[in-house]
Amino acid sequence: MSDRRNLRYSTLQIALHWGVFLLFIFNYIVSDGMGRALHQKFDGTEVAGVVPAVHPPVGIAILVLMLIRLLVRWRQGAPEGPASGHPLMDRAAHWAHLGLYALLLAIPVTGLAAWQFGIFLSGDLHGLLANVAVALVALHAAAALFHQYVLKDNLLARMKPGR
Repeated sequence: MSDRRNLRYSTLQIALHWGVFLLFIFNYIVSDGMGRALHQKFDGTEVAGVVPAVHPPVGIAILVLMLIRLLVRWRQGAPEGPASGHPLMDRAAHWAHLGLYALLLAIPVTGLAAWQFGIFLSGDLHGLLANVAVALVALHAAAALFHQYVLKDNLLARMKPGR
C-alpha cells in the first residue's frame, strides 16, 4: 500500500467540502426567522418570505452533497490524517471529523422532519445541532491553522481549491 500521508483530496472531494461549507454557512446566516415561519406553518398561517423559501432547499442540497461526499470518500478513499505525535490529539481529530459528518447529515434530516413532517421537537433539535456544528467547524478551522502554522505540516494544501 502506498503512503497516503502527502496525497491531496481529489478535485471532486475538495469541491464537495467547500460547497457544503459555503451552503452551511449561508443557511446558518439566513436562518433567522425560520422558527417563526415554522410556528406559522404549524398554526396553518400562510408562510411567506425569502428565508422560508430559501432555507429548506439549501438544507436539502447540503444533505444531497453530504451523501455524495460520503459515496465519493467510500469510492476514492482519503489521505491519511497527519500524525501530530500526540495520540490524544490524533484521536480528537478523528472524532471531530466523524462528528462533523454526522452533524452535517443530522442537521438537514432534523430540519426536514420539522418542516415537512411537522415534528416540532425536531425543529428545536435542528437549531441546537446547527449551533454545535458551528462550534465544531470553528474548532476544525483552528486545528487546520494549527497544523499549517505551528506544526508546519502543510495540511491546508490537501483541501486547497485548485492544483
